[in-house]
Amino acid sequence: MRLILVRHGRTDWNREFRVQGHSDIPLNQTGQDQAEAIAQKLKDETIEALYSSPLSRAYQTAEAIGTFHKVKITSDDRLKELDVGEVDGVYYPRLKDDTPDFFSKWMSDPAGARWPGGESMADLQRRVWDVVMGIKTDHADGTVVITSHLFTILTIMCEILGMKLSEFRRLNLSVASISEAEFNGNQSRLLKFNDICHLERFG
Repeated sequence: MRLILVRHGRTDWNREFRVQGHSDIPLNQTGQDQAEAIAQKLKDETIEALYSSPLSRAYQTAEAIGTFHKVKITSDDRLKELDVGEVDGVYYPRLKDDTPDFFSKWMSDPAGARWPGGESMADLQRRVWDVVMGIKTDHADGTVVITSHLFTILTIMCEILGMKLSEFRRLNLSVASISEAEFNGNQSRLLKFNDICHLERFG
């Protein structure tokens, strides 16, 4: 299976540097334009299946991709972003002062730190990897697209690369980026990471 992982286009909360978890924030105009650019980039791919987080920003990105492909978008709650609980929408730099104990844990143990009223990256990785393994079973020889979120995709990348989840900050994943991996039996390899060539016109 060839897996194409797409991070959704820009939202106002991305621009405002707010923590963005399960709040259903749609794409802004730039994000919609980025989604169209992604769709153009992938229009000649032979896509067997298209999966998406149900959150608007990811689903709208999937809809743009789907305009060029006769496949149904499969929405899966497990592909949602990390549940950040009580701090959803908070200006990220405020976390250090507003939730000092959590922020200290997040810096020292990023895989195990549980967000206030939410989940940890380890929790996220377990639910997301279950989806990937199910998709691999259902589409062993096809090309599949998943549209999702920053932390969601990073947890998949750590699994593919055999990296410790606690090292996810070594990976930089841009908004509206495209990454690709290949699965062959129990083996997986990264083909492309954080491709943003299609966004050149956005500066």
